[in-house]
Amino acid sequence: MSRVRKVLDDAIDTTAESFLEHPANYSDERSLAEDVRARICSELTPASVEAVSVEESSKAQGSIPDHEAYTGRYRQTEEIDRAQCEIGGPAFPFGGTERLDLGVFSDGLTITVDNGTQEFDPSDLVAAVELKYVKNINYLRYRPDDDKSKYRDIADDIARLGELPDGVDRRSVVFSNYDLLRRSSDNDAEKNLGELAEQNDVDLRFVLPEPRPDL
Repeated sequence: MSRVRKVLDDAIDTTAESFLEHPANYSDERSLAEDVRARICSELTPASVEAVSVEESSKAQGSIPDHEAYTGRYRQTEEIDRAQCEIGGPAFPFGGTERLDLGVFSDGLTITVDNGTQEFDPSDLVAAVELKYVKNINYLRYRPDDDKSKYRDIADDIARLGELPDGVDRRSVVFSNYDLLRRSSDNDAEKNLGELAEQNDVDLRFVLPEPRPDL
């Protein structure tokens, strides 16, 4: 676990530095997640797969009545990259419709392929990361009752991570192209998110730029 934690720390640190230096290279949360994922996979060996279940049928008429000729390759899977993006499944405590941005797995994991969607089991998780890219918002206002507020988006990520099994390394990383916390009047947002993260055993981090002194 300590090895995974260090690799995850380094991957997030390096992506954060890259984002602050070259923000135009990152267009959305998925690009950030993929960057972190690639850095993790370059340091950690693939995870062994114990079992793969394929539950899929196109219900099509013709010479190929189902997808087995294609999806059968999944059954031969013996290992996958240890870090994966957009992970979830019905066994997760928040249900099968929600997905985590990034997960790092232990060896001996189980994969289910259901109608083309890969599903995992939370018991196979070693670490989980939610990334939020807050674009073109000047300030992070404390609006816990506003379902559409960025504050609620981040709070919901933290709460979702808090539902994962004990022992999972949980991270919430917030990126922005503005310093969302530069006003003292927005201290409530930072303070309350920090308290929520502590309650849910989540490591909360903000990656925020400083204004260029030469402009």
